[in-house]
Amino acid sequence: MSEKLNLKRFRIPEKLLRKFIWIFFSIGIVGMALPWSREIFIRLIPLTLLVCLVILGMADRTQNRKLFWLSGAIFTAGFLVEVIGVNTGFLFGHYGYSLHMGPTLFGTPLVMGVSWLMLLYLAVTVVQPISTNLVYQTIMAAVLMVVLDFLLEPAAIWMKMWRWEGGNVPFLNYLTWFFVSLVFAALFPLLKITTKNRLAMDLYFAQLLFFLLLIAISFVENLLGR
Repeated sequence: MSEKLNLKRFRIPEKLLRKFIWIFFSIGIVGMALPWSREIFIRLIPLTLLVCLVILGMADRTQNRKLFWLSGAIFTAGFLVEVIGVNTGFLFGHYGYSLHMGPTLFGTPLVMGVSWLMLLYLAVTVVQPISTNLVYQTIMAAVLMVVLDFLLEPAAIWMKMWRWEGGNVPFLNYLTWFFVSLVFAALFPLLKITTKNRLAMDLYFAQLLFFLLLIAISFVENLLGR
């Protein structure tokens, strides 16, 4: 009788993945801080999003097959929301993406679906262990999404990932982010999906720190007149 394939043999230890996350983002900060390497690292943003999603997938221990189908739905819905937003200005305000964000469809980078999926998964996974109240979980997940976007926007504009008409981020953007995130987050308790990923907290806060440091770098450069 042939030996059954043991998938656990191919799992990378969480401790190693955790170290990789912090080293990965530390290198990213250094690369963004140095003017001569900044353009290279900006062009690596789509790859960075994919790497983060792969890491989360490797560390995921969710015991519910519905997560796979829900992930596909969130990827698709998140991308379509961005398509509507970019082409109408109705949902978030008037904005447009740069060429740094990779292949596009209908004026929208395909990687934005990855971004919505990754960030929402992080927010939901961070919140779920805090409370058993499903309404609280859903609202707090949406709040964490807005916190991420609030720090992401100035960093993304500085990195020329996208641009806003008039140069300012409208309040409508954050309002729509909250309600769209609320709808997406509500699907997890609705489908009785409890995510389990011990690296979610690390990746969430690694991104928060990354955005904060980018904002600080941009502030210093503006102060110095660069």
